[in-house]
Amino acid sequence: MWRGLKDTLRKRRQARNGKILVREPIVVPQSVVTTHPDHYLSCVTVAKNEGEYLDEWIQFHLLVGISHFYIYDNGSTDQSLSILRAYESAGIVTVVPWRPFNVWANTQILAYAHAVSNFGSRSRWMAFFDLDEFMFPMHAASLIDFLQAREQEQAICVAGVNFGTSGHAVRPTGLVTENFRQAVPMDAQREYPKLLNVKSIVQPAQIRSIESAHWFNLKGTNKIGVNEDGEPLPRYPREDPLKLKANTIRFNHYYTRSHEEFAAKVNGSNVRGPHLPADAEQRWGLFRQIEEFSQPDDTIQRFIPDLRERLSTCRRA
Repeated sequence: MWRGLKDTLRKRRQARNGKILVREPIVVPQSVVTTHPDHYLSCVTVAKNEGEYLDEWIQFHLLVGISHFYIYDNGSTDQSLSILRAYESAGIVTVVPWRPFNVWANTQILAYAHAVSNFGSRSRWMAFFDLDEFMFPMHAASLIDFLQAREQEQAICVAGVNFGTSGHAVRPTGLVTENFRQAVPMDAQREYPKLLNVKSIVQPAQIRSIESAHWFNLKGTNKIGVNEDGEPLPRYPREDPLKLKANTIRFNHYYTRSHEEFAAKVNGSNVRGPHLPADAEQRWGLFRQIEEFSQPDDTIQRFIPDLRERLSTCRRA
């Protein structure tokens, strides 16, 4: 009986600590607005043991208009750092060592707050998304073209489209963007709101505080930003799924990659923090839904010839 009571109290204490440290917004200092920032659009991400995917991800986003990457390394033990050092030497990447330093804190949110506080003044816009996500304009030549027409906005919340295994049981050779070409259409995702999500492109000077890896608390409003059409979104975007659109800009979320890679990700470390729940059961549930409703999706393929050329040049250098 006592052991059961002690376990119950421990779980309650952990839940309380998690709520205090993870859910409370992190207020960021006032960002200095510079007339001529170093970068029009930069990207912030947290990475751990993603070395096999880094070149494709970085080169793709250079292709679509991102000029600098702040990559928070969460204790990689593979070849990630040696790959990143070459980009760092070229002035394309800033690597920040970012091993967890509080077992209950959300490592990713803390990294985003650090990036805004320390690097925010160097960029007109900052995008925040992951290494399994590829963000791109649907029709414009680049993300810069898309953003220059929306400089009056504080933040753009970009909707994602979830990709499944495309029948790959184990990791195939070649590019992620070429190998995985089946995704859940937006209409189907709206029927299953847990499949819906956004990632944000924000003007750093407009950020008041951070409590989510998906959106930001902005100055002077309780909205989190606008969709691609300039429509304000509610604080929890899934509450208004019809406003989540992917006609002008979107990100491909390679949620599963192959079955083998997804299993390794679910059973591996959690970017949110060592002691925060990874929700393995929920993630396998999403996996099954994605597999069931996926259809062919080649939208990103228009970029692949140029991406292949960039990668060929990068590897010869």
